[in-house]
Amino acid sequence: MNHLLAIAFLTFSSLLINSCGITDHDHDHEADHDYATTVIVTLVNQSNTTDTIKAVWKDLDGPGGAAPSIIDTISLKSDITYIGSIELYNESKTPKTDITQEVKANNYEHQFFYSLSTGIASLLEWTVTDKDRNDLPVGLTFQIKTKTGAGNKGFVNIVLSHYDSMTKNGTSKSLESDIDIDYPVIIGQ
Repeated sequence: MNHLLAIAFLTFSSLLINSCGITDHDHDHEADHDYATTVIVTLVNQSNTTDTIKAVWKDLDGPGGAAPSIIDTISLKSDITYIGSIELYNESKTPKTDITQEVKANNYEHQFFYSLSTGIASLLEWTVTDKDRNDLPVGLTFQIKTKTGAGNKGFVNIVLSHYDSMTKNGTSKSLESDIDIDYPVIIGQ
């Protein structure tokens, strides 16, 4: 009888523990800890596709170490529409990790925010063009429209929000960011 009670107790305990597990996300949390050492912003002039800009930001030792070794300036022409994309890699590993694919696969947990400094904010329209499965912005692709300006300088702050501990709503940054970097920008050079 004691043997049957022990089996019943163990079965009930096992069911209780398994049913109370936290399963709020359906992905591998190991990937959450990968960081981007390299960010590439690509911009293609919509009216002249041979006019392509690639701006690289690279910090191979990752957050908290030495300053980034490469921060390209994004030089934009006035009165142009650019089609843009962003790629993320962790090049501190061999082989390097394509974080862009991780963001794409889990786009409902990620959103890029592009914030323009006051020196250029009135001269640029930066519009995110891709959406996640919930029809909320992601930001892996975007469009930039420049207005007339000559030698205007500033920067774009790029933040990749990761919604692991809060719900993505399409307008608010998360408490956790996977990247938070600045690119210098010049318009009309």
